[in-house]
Formats: sequence, structure tokens, C-alpha cells
Amino acid sequence: MKTVQMGSTTKVLMKEGDELFRQGDEGDSAYMIVYGHLDVLVDNQKKGSMRDGEFFGELALVLDQKRSATIIAGSATELVSISKDNLNELLDSGSDAEKKIINDLCIELSKRSEFQKIPFSRKFLDETLGDENQIITKLAQQIFYRLEKSTTHLD
Repeated sequence: MKTVQMGSTTKVLMKEGDELFRQGDEGDSAYMIVYGHLDVLVDNQKKGSMRDGEFFGELALVLDQKRSATIIAGSATELVSISKDNLNELLDSGSDAEKKIINDLCIELSKRSEFQKIPFSRKFLDETLGDENQIITKLAQQIFYRLEKSTTHLD
């Protein structure tokens, strides 16, 4: 794994098999996949994968908790790293309603149990976030999608 600083942007270049972080690690960054494929392991079992354009790692930052999964490159992968300060700055640019939605979604997604639920409908999400910051809206929609996907695929 290699980290490249390009101005204020940090890129992470991974080759197949590289580990980005382990479940239980402290979280200091979130990431967006520019290209590639990452495997998601929880308790050493593969639970899913992520591909180009997906955003992850925000749970540890938003909820101030340890990493909930281990992330390993399934192929050559390029990531953009987003520091906790930069994520907080982005979230602070949104409305209180937007911040609450993201926080509520993160809380539910972090449960990883049969008690996990989606706290509101997609229609409510879309209507509430309709005129908000597009980056934050996309983040909320992606967290919603991950929660929606995880509640239909519980072990």
C-alpha cells in the first residue's frame, strides 16, 4: 500500500491483498473508491464488497468509535482519503436535519444485528434532502443504501 499526497488530497494506492485497516482500529479517515474492489470482513468473515464510487469509513468518524470491519483490496484499488476534520467540515456545512439523518443512519448501520432498522423511508430521505448540499445528500443516500442492503441480508 502506498500513500500519495497531491496538494490537499491524499490518495491511497493498494494492490490485491493489501489491508487498509482492521476491525477494532481507531478511525482517522473516511475513503472514496476511485477505482478498484475492496472486500469487507466482519469477525474475519467476508460480509460484502465495495467498488468504484463508493464511500466508506465514515461510521468510525461520525460516531467516534472503532472500525467496524476489516477492509482488504480484492484488486488494484485507488482511494481518496478524507480526514476526520475535512469530513466534519463537510457535515457542518449541512443543515441540522441533514446532520441528524446521517447520524441516525450511521447509528443503525453500526448495530449489525437483527435489531437494525431503517429509521425512515427513502421518500422521506429524498424529500428532506432535496435542496441540501449535493455531496452530503449523496453521502446520506449511500449510507441509506448500505443500511437497506444490510437489513435484507442479515445472517
